[in-house]
Amino acid sequence: MLSKVVDIINGSSSIKIEENILLCTYEVTNLKIIKELYDSHIIENSLVDNYEINETVELEFSIASLLPQGFYVTVESFLKWNYYSFPDQEIYIYELRSYLNKSDVFERKYSSVVKLISEFTTISKYCYYEEEVLNSIIVREDKSLVLSLKYSNDDLNSINENTIILIDSFIEILTSDMSTDKKNIYLNELIDFLNKKGESDRFSYLLKNFENYISTAASTFNFYLRNFSFNKLKVELDAKALEFYQKLQGVINDSQAKLIAIPTALVFVFSTFDYENINSLKNYLTLVGLIMFCIFIQIFINNQKSAISFIEENINYYKLSYNNDISELQKSFEKVYKERDKQLKRIQQIQLLLWLLPILTVSVIMFLNAFKLASFLVLLVYVILGLMWYFYKFKLVGSI
Repeated sequence: MLSKVVDIINGSSSIKIEENILLCTYEVTNLKIIKELYDSHIIENSLVDNYEINETVELEFSIASLLPQGFYVTVESFLKWNYYSFPDQEIYIYELRSYLNKSDVFERKYSSVVKLISEFTTISKYCYYEEEVLNSIIVREDKSLVLSLKYSNDDLNSINENTIILIDSFIEILTSDMSTDKKNIYLNELIDFLNKKGESDRFSYLLKNFENYISTAASTFNFYLRNFSFNKLKVELDAKALEFYQKLQGVINDSQAKLIAIPTALVFVFSTFDYENINSLKNYLTLVGLIMFCIFIQIFINNQKSAISFIEENINYYKLSYNNDISELQKSFEKVYKERDKQLKRIQQIQLLLWLLPILTVSVIMFLNAFKLASFLVLLVYVILGLMWYFYKFKLVGSI
């Protein structure tokens, strides 16, 4: 039906618009079309059954009835009914003498603005209608902006080709998940840029001055990038690596006073032994006490292992926040990982020395009981082989 209406109106020799009626002079070539227009209440003529072929008549088109067909007399009337969403049906705008999808310039301007409004409503904290005008509230950190999304044909006419490109690029920034910082900076600048204007004029002002806004926002973002440079990132990573390095070293350093008790315990045991009566109750009680001491120290060592494990979890959690700079992160944390391995080896060495205390004590008792050097040598060889296997398994050689 729309194409038929457009053909009739564009083929008219005289067109007038009076209030809600569009009058056009039409030479009847098809009585069936006239009948369809009348039955659809698109024209308000009477006595259409009396019209004849080649007769010239003045058709009275109801503008209100043309709207559902997709025919709009002016751009403003089109915008009034399609402010915030692109129409699904085919549209003809008489003022432009063109279908919407064939009006490249106007269609691109209108489409960009509608998409921009859609993104504003998406990022808004809250949206509401007031007198048929959509309003959005944009909130960022300690800033907020009430944006009345009202625009006119004059605002669209102020948009040039470069502005359309900038609007489309800005929409990409708002929709991208890869530029959160950039998005926040641009929105903060938007709030500062529009807060000085009245609520009802803000969106119109933005469209007319969009290039100025983008220039300001881009400058602010570039300044942010200069401050957040590679060198600054490197310094931050190195500082964090040093912090973890010191924490790992502190695991052993903070426990040095407790570790002195290990050789002290060995001296104490051998100095209190009754060598004349090696199987005395006193010696075996001393041995039991030594084993209990070793168990307590082992619990302490386990705590130190847990501390290293906790520090390692913190390191891994910190690394997750720098996935995009993984190569630089690995360089900064290389020494940290080496220190972690070194501390774990030292803890293994402490455990080895710790449990040598009861082994040596038992060995002395067995030697003094047996009075056989051969058996002691066999036991000593066994202990040495066990130590060699232990050092090989944990690769402790040269780690001190």
